[in-house]
Amino acid sequence: MPRRIDLGDDDSDDSLKQAMRDLERQLRGGEDAAETEPPDEEDAAPQPPPETDGRRKVEQERDARHRESREGIQDAVEAIERDQEAIAAARAARPAASRIRWVALGILVAGAIAVAAVMLRPQPLPPPAEYPEAAVEGFWREIVAGSYEGATVYYPSLVDRFGSRKQAALHLRDLFQDNPPIEVASVGTPEELPDSADLRVGYEVYLRNGVPRVGEFIVRYTGDPATGYAIASSP
Repeated sequence: MPRRIDLGDDDSDDSLKQAMRDLERQLRGGEDAAETEPPDEEDAAPQPPPETDGRRKVEQERDARHRESREGIQDAVEAIERDQEAIAAARAARPAASRIRWVALGILVAGAIAVAAVMLRPQPLPPPAEYPEAAVEGFWREIVAGSYEGATVYYPSLVDRFGSRKQAALHLRDLFQDNPPIEVASVGTPEELPDSADLRVGYEVYLRNGVPRVGEFIVRYTGDPATGYAIASSP
C-alpha cells in the first residue's frame, strides 16, 4: 500500500515542497525496486541459438569426410598386409625354385658328361675272323659303320705299313670319307691260289653315290687264333 502523504493543514510553501519531495522519493523507490528486481529464471537462462540448415550440412559433410578418411586408411592397411603376404610367399618359394634350377642344371651337366664319356671312350675292337669270308665281310662292315680302327683288325698289314692302328685308320677314312660304302651286298666263296696257302675272296658293296664296288682280297690265316684270318693284300 502506498504510503500516505500528509500535506497537513498548513498551506505554506514549506509544507508543499516537503510533500513534493516525499512523492518523488516514493516514485524513485518504485523504479529502483523494479530495476533491482531479479529477473525470472526462465527469462534469465540463455537459450541456445536455433540450429540452422547450413550448420547441419557442414556437420554432415565433416562426418562424411571422416568416414571416407577412415575407410581410406583401412584400405591402405589391408593393401599393405596383402603386399607383405605376397612378399613372404615369394621369399618362401624362392629357395625351392633355386633348388629346382640347381638340380636341373646338375642333371644337364651329368648328362653332358655321360655323353662325352661315351663319345670319347675307345670303341672295343671286333673279334678276329674265324674263316676267310669273315675277314672280308668284317672289314667292310666296320667301314660301313665308320669304325676305321675296327677295320684294321681284319687288315693288319695296313697297321704295319703306316706304323700304328690309328694312322692306318686315318688312311682308310681319307679313302672313303667322300663316297663311303653304305651296304655290303655280297662276299664270295674263297678260292685257293696255286702253289700258296692264300685264298682269293671276292666282294660287292654299294657306295653312297649308288654305284656298286666290286673287287677281291687275298686272305690268309695268320697262324694265331688271336688274330685268325686276315686280309693280306688287294690284288
